Amino acid sequence: MNILTLIPLTSFVGIAILIAIVWTHHPRLKIHKVFVTMLVFAGLWSFSSFMLHANFFPEQAFFWYSCLILFVVCASTAYYYFSQVFVNKPIGWGVYVGCGALVMFFISIVLGYYIKDVYVTNGFIHTEESLWLHLLTVLIPLFLGAGIFFNFAQRYRGSNEPIVRNQVGYLLLGLLIVVVLSVGNFFPGLQGYPIDQVGVLLNCVVIAYVIIRYHLFSMRVVLRRGLAWAGLIAVGIGIYLLLFLSVRLLAGLELNVVALALTTLAVVAIVVIVYLLRGFFVRGVDRFFYKKSYDYRQKLFGFVKYELSGVFNLQQLSEGMLPLLVGSVGCRRAILLLPEASGDDFVVEFAEPQEDSDLQLRIRQDSPILEWLKRENRYLSRENLDILPEFRSLWGEERDKLKDLDIELLFPLISRGNLIGILALGKKKSGRYSLDDINLAEDISSRVAVSLEKEYLQEQLRKREQELSLVNRLAGVITSSLNIQEVYDVFIAGLREVVDVDFATIVLIEGDELYFSVLCTEVGSAWQTGERLSLKGTATKWVAERKKALVELDLAQSRRFRTGEEYTKRGIRSIVYLPLLVKGEAIGCLIIASRRPKAYSPGEVRLLERLAAQIAAPVENSRLYAKAEQRARIDELTGLFNRRHFDERIKQEIDRHSRYRGMLSLILIDLDFFKDYNDKKGHLAGDKMLAKVGRLIEMSVRNVDMAFRYGGDEFAVLLPQATTDDAFVVAERIRGRIASEMGSKQAGITVSLGLASWPSDGVTPDEMFNAADRALYYAKRTGGNRTSVVSKMLPSLTETVAPEIDIERESLNTIYALAATIEARDPYTYGHSRKVGRYAVALAEALGLPSEKVAIVSTAALLHDIGKIGIPDEVLNKVTELEPEEWELIRSHSKLSAAIVGHVPSLIPCLPAILHHQERWDGTGYPSGLKGEAIPLEARILAVADTFDAMTSPRSYRGPLPYKEVLEELKRCAGSQLDPKLVEAFLPIALATAPEELAVGGNPNGSDAD
Repeated sequence: MNILTLIPLTSFVGIAILIAIVWTHHPRLKIHKVFVTMLVFAGLWSFSSFMLHANFFPEQAFFWYSCLILFVVCASTAYYYFSQVFVNKPIGWGVYVGCGALVMFFISIVLGYYIKDVYVTNGFIHTEESLWLHLLTVLIPLFLGAGIFFNFAQRYRGSNEPIVRNQVGYLLLGLLIVVVLSVGNFFPGLQGYPIDQVGVLLNCVVIAYVIIRYHLFSMRVVLRRGLAWAGLIAVGIGIYLLLFLSVRLLAGLELNVVALALTTLAVVAIVVIVYLLRGFFVRGVDRFFYKKSYDYRQKLFGFVKYELSGVFNLQQLSEGMLPLLVGSVGCRRAILLLPEASGDDFVVEFAEPQEDSDLQLRIRQDSPILEWLKRENRYLSRENLDILPEFRSLWGEERDKLKDLDIELLFPLISRGNLIGILALGKKKSGRYSLDDINLAEDISSRVAVSLEKEYLQEQLRKREQELSLVNRLAGVITSSLNIQEVYDVFIAGLREVVDVDFATIVLIEGDELYFSVLCTEVGSAWQTGERLSLKGTATKWVAERKKALVELDLAQSRRFRTGEEYTKRGIRSIVYLPLLVKGEAIGCLIIASRRPKAYSPGEVRLLERLAAQIAAPVENSRLYAKAEQRARIDELTGLFNRRHFDERIKQEIDRHSRYRGMLSLILIDLDFFKDYNDKKGHLAGDKMLAKVGRLIEMSVRNVDMAFRYGGDEFAVLLPQATTDDAFVVAERIRGRIASEMGSKQAGITVSLGLASWPSDGVTPDEMFNAADRALYYAKRTGGNRTSVVSKMLPSLTETVAPEIDIERESLNTIYALAATIEARDPYTYGHSRKVGRYAVALAEALGLPSEKVAIVSTAALLHDIGKIGIPDEVLNKVTELEPEEWELIRSHSKLSAAIVGHVPSLIPCLPAILHHQERWDGTGYPSGLKGEAIPLEARILAVADTFDAMTSPRSYRGPLPYKEVLEELKRCAGSQLDPKLVEAFLPIALATAPEELAVGGNPNGSDAD
């Protein structure tokens, strides 16, 4: 027995110890049992080698060498099976190859085909064996080793878990040691020595360390520090040799006391130099390995070591730590999750990059993630989330969100045994996380946890104080005035300090309806202040019945109520409904909404609930006050607002539109022929008519518009946020509805409307009102039953002074009374003068006549038949053919009309049109027989309009003519009875006339209308 025998003996003893350690480890998993099996065969391999090299029984050398070969194959096969179990694979082909080789070798050894002779000399083995079986003995283990290497390498590439990758790295290192030292046995000079047993022992130690221990040192750390110290040693040795040789050569000294002293001094100098260079080499190697992240790591360590104690808030802590951590480990994002202020859910508070701070990641208080992090007090990888059974109960939303954000690692921040935060790291920009990255993140997490807890508690205390102060302040704002609208903007501005507000409103419950009391929005709204909505199917009804708040986290995903679609159209994603309770009864709802999904945390909702409870009573008081005030502002006859409220409201709306921009429009409405109706029917009938008109106006305006009875038979409508075109549509709807309703009852009443807009037609309330009043006057002058817009009037007309307007109105009242008298006598021509006036005004405007001429045409049209007052009823209403003397009476009506009108000075400009409207283009008309353009233009216009209306209206002796015949007759009369140019200009107007108004059908091409 010699010293070589100690190598396999040491290996055998070490393996035996390993077997005892692994077997006593609990719990014993399958991988432990397989590993023990492999150790047993490895131990038998070492024991065979020991017995062979010790040569206690020279005659048994053949036996122990045969055992050695067989146990090599057995150990290789067991090692392959161990690699399969480690990577979670079933029994592979390598096991069958190893077993087959084992059987083959055993048979060959028994039959003597493999080993011919074996003997040992001074611990050195001499063998004589079959060449091909010898090669096979080498190739089979190498073949199995390749399979083992493939399994480990596949596991290394396929895992994102740093510890698993580090384990596999150690296993690959152990395998490499075995292969290198085992192959060394076949090199000349080493063959026959037991160096393979060194590899076996080292490999088993490595594997045992991997199996039993879970946390490992990073291979990068070992390699990095090893290179640093290797560099230092190399530099030290080099300096030592240089100095030593220099002393010997220069001094010529021999190896005596002096030389020894000098050498000692040189060694001391070397130690000093090495120490001084230590930092340089370490930093250099670290910079080489870490590259760009080196500076980030140094700054991060400096922040934690020197600056952390000086941090005064969470914002400062996160801004100092997260960017440096991202740069140090090279990840895409880092997120710090903290508990909510009034809950146990963990939500995103800070993130790097900072735009990720809006990420909607929430880990619920009952999530197994929190339990695991607190219990294990170590990081949790994405791979463990996917494979560990305790995470099967993880909320799908949490799992999906972590996957969407590419979160790879979660680190607990624990202080005094409490989980006070979670550090989440996203996927690395390149490669996978190393154990060095893990150790860095864990070290930083543990070192900042205490400071984080302190700042978090202080931050929550500050927030609590701010919230209490805010609730008191906002409640004070609401109670500062009984008019909520006046203080609501200040209220919302204060509310935005703590919650996200893009839309806010207070709706009150009134019977089966909702009333929008106040509204503030940055995204628009389907409803306006003052609008009413059915209570049925709304969230307000839900919270009023249950008397508790309701939160809809994301309207884009699900909507519970019919109003949700309107909110979604305007970009609203999350909304909270808060009941307003007074004495246990719900009076309405405070609605707060945001464009962000899941914008309101449970803590914020509780804050809003406290706020709603504080403002409920002031809101109710404001409503009661508003009702009392409203009763003082309502006209009892029509139910519309009165003159007093109009004067107040127009000022308020102009001020509001001045602040928030937009256009405000005003419509003034005056009844045509109401004085005559009131005189004939009586004041009681007149009051009913005013009430009816008031209802028709209210039915015709928008929900946000405000209708007023200005006084007498005059009305006004304010239209907030309405352009001139929008207001014109409303005005025409009012005019058309009243004309249709009154026409069906033959009441003889129409309306004239004047429209002005702020700020284009007037900046102050008086300017705006005067502009609308001038437009109203123009509408009445041009025949009534029409809407006049200030912006479309000529300046000469809009500059009329007030005294002239009053005089003209008196004249117009006289005209309307005379015209109404004539029409009352002839039921077959009821409304004839007004229809002729409409057609004549349309033709005059189509010709581009100035407004003064249009007004003359309109007035003349109303009075052109006023002379019929002197013609007996039996002549006017005669069905049979008129006698010659009766025709003379009819022809005299134009002169009589002119004579009556001539007594009113302001109507003198209308005389030519009234007197000559029966003249013919060919000169055969009456009373003067004028021809062509000698006939006044206004008279020719009246002739065309009068002829058209006469043919399309019923008479006592016939009904209305078909539409086709009317158009053909107009064309036929052009050039004989009528001015051909005027007929040509009038045809488009005739074509645009509504068929129902004519009571005929057809089209100009001769086919009947559908």
